[in-house]
Amino acid sequence: MKLFRNHRMGLLLGAALPLVAASAGTAVAQDTGAGETATQQTAATGNDIIVTATRRPQTLLDVPLSVAVVSGDSLAKMGTRQFNDLQGSVPNLQIDQTNGNFVINMRGLGSGGGNLAFEQSVGFFVDGVYSGRSRSLQTAMMDVARVEVVRGPQGALFGKNTDAGAISVITAAPTRDFEGRVSAGYEFENQGWNAEGYLSGPITDSLSARFSAQGGHAGGYMWNRATKTDDNSNDYLGLRGQLLFEPMQGMSAKLKVEYGKNNYNGNNLAYNGLGASTNPVSNAIRAIDAPYGGAIETPSFTRIQSSPYGRGFSRTENWNVTLTTDTDLGGGVKLTTITGYQHIKARTNTDIDISPLTLVDNLHTESTTQLSEEARVSASIGKLSLIAGLQYYYAQSHIVQGVYWNNPGLALPLFVGNSILPFDQKSESISPFLAGNLEILPGLTIDGSVRYSDETKQARMQQLPGGPSAFLPYDIRGRRHEKLWDYSGKVSYKFNQRGQIYVSYATGSKGGGFVANDTQLGRTGKYQFDPERARSWEAGLKLRGEGGLYDLNLAVFNTNFDNLQVSSFNGVNFVTGNAAKVRSRGVELEGDLRPVSFFSVGGNVALLDAKYQSYMGPCIYNPNPDPNAPPCVTSNLAGYRLTRAPKWKWTAYAQVDTPLSDALQFSARGQVNYTGLTNYQDTQNPATMMPAYTTVDARVAVTNKAQGWDVAVVGRNLTNTISWSQAFGLPEISGATGVFINPGRTITLQVSKNF
Repeated sequence: MKLFRNHRMGLLLGAALPLVAASAGTAVAQDTGAGETATQQTAATGNDIIVTATRRPQTLLDVPLSVAVVSGDSLAKMGTRQFNDLQGSVPNLQIDQTNGNFVINMRGLGSGGGNLAFEQSVGFFVDGVYSGRSRSLQTAMMDVARVEVVRGPQGALFGKNTDAGAISVITAAPTRDFEGRVSAGYEFENQGWNAEGYLSGPITDSLSARFSAQGGHAGGYMWNRATKTDDNSNDYLGLRGQLLFEPMQGMSAKLKVEYGKNNYNGNNLAYNGLGASTNPVSNAIRAIDAPYGGAIETPSFTRIQSSPYGRGFSRTENWNVTLTTDTDLGGGVKLTTITGYQHIKARTNTDIDISPLTLVDNLHTESTTQLSEEARVSASIGKLSLIAGLQYYYAQSHIVQGVYWNNPGLALPLFVGNSILPFDQKSESISPFLAGNLEILPGLTIDGSVRYSDETKQARMQQLPGGPSAFLPYDIRGRRHEKLWDYSGKVSYKFNQRGQIYVSYATGSKGGGFVANDTQLGRTGKYQFDPERARSWEAGLKLRGEGGLYDLNLAVFNTNFDNLQVSSFNGVNFVTGNAAKVRSRGVELEGDLRPVSFFSVGGNVALLDAKYQSYMGPCIYNPNPDPNAPPCVTSNLAGYRLTRAPKWKWTAYAQVDTPLSDALQFSARGQVNYTGLTNYQDTQNPATMMPAYTTVDARVAVTNKAQGWDVAVVGRNLTNTISWSQAFGLPEISGATGVFINPGRTITLQVSKNF
């Protein structure tokens, strides 16, 4: 109850602060931070885009960081519906969907998604509110103003769990003028549809509102030969309402309430190897699969799977409430508060043995509630800018993993029964921070920031009786209390209005935690993992040609991680441990060229060297261990490449925009995306390594700007290339390898109307 009283008091205080501040002084201007208005969110073009990656508004050209910005208009034009569609626009960004969760890797660094209690090493923020659960990324990309992707450690500026980077989504805000848009589309390959729209405008002289909605159906793209269904279809719904209250100049309060639902029917799990023909379990599975056309032992858009617990599914619901206030206190002093509430409810069922056999089924449920508060004061004194703030975060989660072993007697006598693993966790943190910026000479600027974080976690991990005999029941309680410091420093030199060079050093920290879903805890007792820490150097160059002829961004970086938290599959469960030493270094290049008004080309390329320097890998479970032998065996993975860290990744595009008549405009864009060889498991199993692959996207559109409508055809993955987002070995099932297949080709007709 004490924790609840504390976080409730913090939220009430955050909401009251701007009212107190308003009575203390006269407000004369509005802050452009997280509570920025629609006018402030509107960018000109190119590097004139205003971003808030440094906690204050700057043009993209002026920010001494590796920041990629994707506009909401660009997302809409390319038919972006899911969060992972971002990765084609940002070098060294890898986003994989893994059966209900998202895994984000930046510059080869991330946390994996197997541990259901895990928080990502790449922080995710929506309108300034941190979201600790990857499930929250299931919400559709709806009515977005822009997405800012900041690479490298950001602990001092962004705070909690940003030691690999941060992604900040800024939604479109209410406007002073009436405007709206509706859009609808039909997808031909899998018979899907989508519809979305928004309406924005004033209610009174001081009150504006914006209402946004999105819904749709993506047809299944995995043909299940056992159930005769197209699996992994997706139904989604998003609703958002916002009120912007501006009672006087220099004061505003924005209230946002939103609901999102995302449902997957069936799943996208397939074979990538079933084991040797001499293995009796492999042969048994092959025999069972024979009536369905035979086992499919290489990944494809076809699979064989059924379960006595019903068709696989993933269900996620997300509720969010955010209150943002901005108050000008006079004298160059401004106050911003951000109060956030989030509740996530999720349920996932997966037939993990990827066959019609009733061997292994997983049923996961989750309920998470989080509350957060941020208050910050900014001030300018001559050429010195200062920001001081305080962040508070509270979350509690209840997670249950059920592993149902229904062995029909195929050489697996130990695996009979139901393994039920409840997990409860409470997390609370508070972190004050200070950031400053000073121009010491014309064009020469230094930036510095520091943050202290005090975090407490409490957890209870259980395995109830009734599971397989190899899984001993347990009831373990744990508590962690950690004090972490992060800091950053930058020196930048703007040699003219179109160019800058910079050098930066930054750290990032992520607290330790608990293993939520390990059926072997009763034997190993390894239920906690340590905090991780990043230290990174970066040098960069930003250029813009005269008249906007070109944009060029170059970054060179070297990041060292201590105790990187790694989620690895041990043959039975995804478990979490620490890799002692990790190094990630590389080069990123982004560029656009506009030689004539109607034509542009560009893209990005990333070269990455991300390897373990010291790491005794996951303890791989032996399905039939000698009673006198250890329950699992480890391997030294020093020198091996990290998971989700391809050496090369690049995107190239060409775009044409030309008038067809006085009223009509024609546009066409083609984009090629390349991803190099990617390893998905620390075990270095070749069957879990995805070969290099290339995808092709395109868009053709006709627009009538005067009447406000456009018609477009959008194609994604036009070559129907097979790729996957996760892979894991199943030693208890004959050495089979499972992979989660990404969507194939989609072709969508999209019609939109502005009003």
